[in-house]
Amino acid sequence: MAKSSGINPELLLSQKLPEKTFTYTERDAAIYALGVGACGRDAVDADELKYVYHENGQQFIQVLPTFSALFSFELEPSGAIDLPGLQHDPRLLLHGQQYMELYKPFPSSASIRNEACIAGLHDKGKAAILEIETKSYNAESGELLCMNRMTAFLRGAGGFSNSSQPFSYSKYQTIPVSVVKIPKSQPFAVFEDYTQPSQACSIKFHYCWNSKFFIFELLC
Repeated sequence: MAKSSGINPELLLSQKLPEKTFTYTERDAAIYALGVGACGRDAVDADELKYVYHENGQQFIQVLPTFSALFSFELEPSGAIDLPGLQHDPRLLLHGQQYMELYKPFPSSASIRNEACIAGLHDKGKAAILEIETKSYNAESGELLCMNRMTAFLRGAGGFSNSSQPFSYSKYQTIPVSVVKIPKSQPFAVFEDYTQPSQACSIKFHYCWNSKFFIFELLC
């Protein structure tokens, strides 16, 4: 495979990413909840109001778990990934996947200390896949709150392998996944939801549960 000058895997994987701090307030958490649709259909919905308002004070509001995806944005606030050994066109970068593990409920406001590392690098020929893992700690208590793993699909940055075998590095052992067969039986429960007209697009979500499977559909 022809070598590309875009990525030097040895140099890139040797990098130690700097620690960063992300600070948020009750207002930030509430605005995020409103942005993803909380109380969009019913301003006093008891299940959703707790994320934007509390009668005893905003310091008691709850924070949506997906808010943790914002913690690592402080690492690369411009949206580009600038690391030694990595040359790519930021205009061709795609956010491929966001994986998260949650360990503790998030405080309504906090200062978050982020420790990041490169968790994966894969040569896909015409593109490269870069995985960055971020562990987020409560800066005051030191408690580990969550872990985010962001996958970036870098178009045009592949072809950097030195041998016929494409370069592939992962911090974690790959576990084979068996093929999932969708059951033909009717689900035990069905729930439908949709985004609001005020949001970027209108999408209807269809969730089904049965004994072993959770099925999610987008009905545009």
